[in-house]
Amino acid sequence: MPNHLRNYVFGGCYFFTIVPHRRIHHFQSDRHKQLVLSRIKQAEAKKIFKLMAYCILPDHTHLLMQLPEEVCNFSYQIREIKRLVTLDLQKELGQHPLQVWQNRFWEHTIRDEKDLERHLDYIHYNPVKHGYVEDAIAWKWSSYPEIISSGVLPTKRKLDEAEESANFFFDE
Repeated sequence: MPNHLRNYVFGGCYFFTIVPHRRIHHFQSDRHKQLVLSRIKQAEAKKIFKLMAYCILPDHTHLLMQLPEEVCNFSYQIREIKRLVTLDLQKELGQHPLQVWQNRFWEHTIRDEKDLERHLDYIHYNPVKHGYVEDAIAWKWSSYPEIISSGVLPTKRKLDEAEESANFFFDE
């Protein structure tokens, strides 16, 4: 396995992709997507990060989070989310042990405002890109509907602009 160097920054803002083991669609059902979301929010409630955006798909999850100023090691936050979801699925499915997640995850340090916007677009356009919905607002397992209703982003988001921004990234 390659030796991957992590960029730990105190109070850093990060984009993450976490993927189930062998890309198994553990999160096909709304119930299991809700389980992932509730565990993400439970971890956030412990004040170990501030969740800025998310998208939960059947075979991967994207997160955008800000660490507290005194924290630089984001591995704990990702490990905690994976641990909580795994325990729930093991209990529900009665399978011990059950490998739910790939051992690793992908992270990107947000460098500036433009980088942040590009990653927000990517996260929110992802369900459209993968063919789950035709309009990002229709995917309820994303922070996009919450963000739009809060008035943070313009309500008329041009899909072609989001797609152009999302094309910056390699396919998962």
